[in-house]
Amino acid sequence: MDLTIKINFMYLSKFYIKGYRSIKELDLTFNKGVNIIIGENNSGKTAIIDALRLCLSYGNQFRDVYLDKDRDFYIDVESEAADANEIHFDIIFEIDDQFEAAVFTDFVSQDPNLKEKQTIQLHFRYWIETRNDTGFLRWSVWGGDNEGQAIPSEAVQLLSFTYLSPLRDAVEKLRPNSRGNKIAELYKNLKSFNVDADEAIPLNRAKKDSLADTLQQAVKNPEWIGIVETGQGKVKEHIIGSSVRGKEPKVEFNFLSYKFEGIVNSIDAKTPIQGRNEKFDISQNGLGENNIIYAATVLGDLVNNQEGDIKKRNYFYQALLIEEPEAHLHPQKQNTFFKYLNTFDQKGIQLFITSHSPTITAKAKLDYLIVLQKQKAKISAFTVLNSELVPENIKYLEKFLDVTKSQLFFSNGTILVEGISEALLLPAFAKKMSLDTDVPDKYDLDKNGIEIVNVGGVAFDPFAKLYNSAEANKRLAAKCSLISDDDRGFLDKKSFSVQGEIDAEKSELIFKALKALGIIDKLNRIQKIELDDLVGFDPEKVVIRGVLEAKINEFSGHAKNALALKVENGNLDVRLAERTFEYELMIADKYNLRLMKSIYAKMHPDTKFLDFSTKKEEKATEILEKLKSNKDKSEFAMNLSCALSEKYHLLKRFVVPEYIQKAIQWVIPE
Repeated sequence: MDLTIKINFMYLSKFYIKGYRSIKELDLTFNKGVNIIIGENNSGKTAIIDALRLCLSYGNQFRDVYLDKDRDFYIDVESEAADANEIHFDIIFEIDDQFEAAVFTDFVSQDPNLKEKQTIQLHFRYWIETRNDTGFLRWSVWGGDNEGQAIPSEAVQLLSFTYLSPLRDAVEKLRPNSRGNKIAELYKNLKSFNVDADEAIPLNRAKKDSLADTLQQAVKNPEWIGIVETGQGKVKEHIIGSSVRGKEPKVEFNFLSYKFEGIVNSIDAKTPIQGRNEKFDISQNGLGENNIIYAATVLGDLVNNQEGDIKKRNYFYQALLIEEPEAHLHPQKQNTFFKYLNTFDQKGIQLFITSHSPTITAKAKLDYLIVLQKQKAKISAFTVLNSELVPENIKYLEKFLDVTKSQLFFSNGTILVEGISEALLLPAFAKKMSLDTDVPDKYDLDKNGIEIVNVGGVAFDPFAKLYNSAEANKRLAAKCSLISDDDRGFLDKKSFSVQGEIDAEKSELIFKALKALGIIDKLNRIQKIELDDLVGFDPEKVVIRGVLEAKINEFSGHAKNALALKVENGNLDVRLAERTFEYELMIADKYNLRLMKSIYAKMHPDTKFLDFSTKKEEKATEILEKLKSNKDKSEFAMNLSCALSEKYHLLKRFVVPEYIQKAIQWVIPE
């Protein structure tokens, strides 16, 4: 079967959870195909999976998950009065075929506003009823819109799921005749088979019985009968010798009658040895290898049920719940395995995957992600589909969210920076800020779970929109700081071109003249507005002065864009350096300037600097110019970071600029 063909199937679109374990209240929206639930530890991932298992196994007589009245009701860590006394689960399925509505007629809910809109709904309520100081778990389950609507057992049995736990024993699940043998289930559910590539033979009940009978006939030959009777005779001999005459136990031995289901129960999985006519037991494989085999067997069985006419399916809804598929898989195998899982959009199975692997997250489609974050004991869910990111933003993030950047989804806060220099130095600055408090590690970024994301430029917009919505349900719950340069006072050779007064050619001449006088520095930034020494441009001086005065404190275009990203009440805070990051560090304090000058001098021993009496702003500009001309800003930042990290007395005296302090303080959880 071509598995790329679209298959119609109902799917779970909404899941409301209230009062269950660590979840006070959570409203989840799911995709039809793949759903990847990610988040830090203890953010509710397993609770969601177990809640799904509870609901979807309601019609199953053999359940491996249950609700514990003593452990599963939500407990508020801040107020005992806010503890949950009820647990609510509401699941809503979208209908993909009207035949599904007919099958689940007792579950159908009619949208009051859209006549053509119907959904399939199940509602679960659990509470504790106390009698004689003893608490008893009570529950109510109904379908559709009306509480008390009975749920036919035969209908809920048409909902199915398969669960792959994070610490699954793949070998045991693949052993012959074991309980829940996934290989046997795969073969039992086959609807056809191939002897050659051109013909698919239907595998109905009659064909299964016919195939089993061929084996049954094989054990009826005289030799097999002789073996059975010989063994039976030996047993009878001892029965007669050990029993009261006339009261001997009666026994006869026969091979089990061959049934198709019994035969496939005994199928064994082996690993072939290349180049040899031998095989070894799969228990000799590594854990990762066997998990791939096990998962592939489960997937094969699930897809098998979706083949053919919808009216003849064993189940009308199938889900695969996988916790931590990255378990025991190295990064490259995570990539290939997860890429394959991504193809299940149209295979008739809804996937729910939990993970805290940045590798998997980086390979996932952003539309699939459901990000759980826990802030002040409250768990919230964020989805890209419900955010304010536009398609261009999503496309950009999917391209550039590598393993490192995707860690922002698991963080307690994020700092967005332009380049490697900020990324190298911010951890040291956070440690310095902690030294100035009475709380050890108060601002330590690792200790607080803060992630630094180097966007490699000024393309902040896609990342910022993960945090800056004014609506809480459309943004990540953690806070984010954006650190950038304001690049104020920047000019180019066209800056003085004013229509009707100065043409482009003269503008370029003015620009060169101002640079020669030091009015514009080597970085093309305005240093001062003193035009007395500007010769040959007297008629234009009024225009030139006007441009300089207008531009000297004007932010660059990207800095303006960064400021525009901040939304009132959002979780994004924007902090800009005066001119550049390195310049701000140097002018923050004379000690900073001396330290940074000495580090540069070690990198370039033959460098000659301005006179010591020069203003610190001019010295800072000089070093900044040298860094730009030598293109070694990242090496300089590395050396400064090492100096601050390795020598306590240097870190203790270093002054962290205020704008950086505020950026770090913003993301540290209260």
